[in-house]
Amino acid sequence: MVVRPGIDCPMKKRWLSSAAALTLFAVFLLRSGPAREGAARGLVLWADILVPSLLPFFAAAGLLSRLGLPEALGRRLPGRRFSGPGAGLFLLGLSGGYPLGAASVAQAVRAGRLSRADGDRLLFFCDNSGPAFAVGALGVGVFGSAGWGLFLWGIHALAALALALLTPGKKDDEGRENVSPSALPFPRALTESVSGAVSALLNIGGYVVFFSALLGVGEAPGFPGLISDILSRRFGWEAAALRALFAGCLELSSGVGAMAGMAVTPGHLALAEFLLSWGGLCVHLQAASVTADAGLDLSRRLRGKLLHGLISAAAAYAASRVML
Repeated sequence: MVVRPGIDCPMKKRWLSSAAALTLFAVFLLRSGPAREGAARGLVLWADILVPSLLPFFAAAGLLSRLGLPEALGRRLPGRRFSGPGAGLFLLGLSGGYPLGAASVAQAVRAGRLSRADGDRLLFFCDNSGPAFAVGALGVGVFGSAGWGLFLWGIHALAALALALLTPGKKDDEGRENVSPSALPFPRALTESVSGAVSALLNIGGYVVFFSALLGVGEAPGFPGLISDILSRRFGWEAAALRALFAGCLELSSGVGAMAGMAVTPGHLALAEFLLSWGGLCVHLQAASVTADAGLDLSRRLRGKLLHGLISAAAAYAASRVML
């Protein structure tokens, strides 16, 4: 019998996806109480923190993009790393927070302001945390000082810039002129920007509530606490830091919350920097939701965020060793 991989592989993937979906359904059904509590926490997080902090930035960034500011800035900051509106999109991503950078790049690709190849390259380093989260949640909320939040965000921003400068463009894209459509009239641009911001935040809210429910289910049998305690006893690592790492790799805000009250040490600052730059699986899926119809390569973004996390964590550790 001849095995036809082209037919069998999609079938295997379908069965694996179905099995994973059935497992999730069974877990939520059997542990509906913890799932509901986790989802409620996620809903509060979305309504009390994410909507007030992200909606104005999303709407303002969309307005700037539709009025043509990224293209105008790009013409004043030439170079292949920031071709076309790239420089403006990079600054928007750094100022507004996750997943504004990804949403802005995708919007530029859909509007024809960027080629898909340029969009893939920009997505590698343009989707980053904003200063509000770094200063408020990490600086004040974890380490009790806005200064440490600015320190972490500064390293985060410099590491993103380093990735931008080190990321090569594709050869077949060199010399290509990006299309720069005419700017929209202000009333239409404002209307589309606010509508787009609301739609993006609804998608983000869904992912936050889902992952919060998943973490709520995991907390009932002891994840990540039980695994963290086992690894701590086995290797001598700090259990609280491990719990924050596991939670933050899934959902950034939960990981940062688990770090609350930690002392200012090089190790803790490096952990905070890694979580800030990695973003968490929830943020990655949020980026997938806002770029779904732009045809962008999200695997490249995932590699970029992992590299960003490692580089910035190492830089934060080295810099804080000198400062402390």
